[in-house]
Amino acid sequence: MKMMMLTKEGCPKCVQLKMFLKMGMADKYKDEIEVIHKDEQPERYQELVERFALQTAPVLIHGEDVLLDTTPMKTEEFLRTRLG
Repeated sequence: MKMMMLTKEGCPKCVQLKMFLKMGMADKYKDEIEVIHKDEQPERYQELVERFALQTAPVLIHGEDVLLDTTPMKTEEFLRTRLG
């Protein structure tokens, strides 16, 4: 099962998370994370926002688990415990 990352334009935290995944984690999970951009996949994005009652971006979703606090330490733990 792939991890999903919800992101949108003009979102500083989205940029920070993408940079952390690329540089801080050396793209370790690149092939296991599906990026769902609000402008590129509006219907899918909205479906997930409604399903999980989300009010912010970025968000990581794996199955029914949702990570709202995408600080580096929390992100690394969330990825490690769900993707290995």
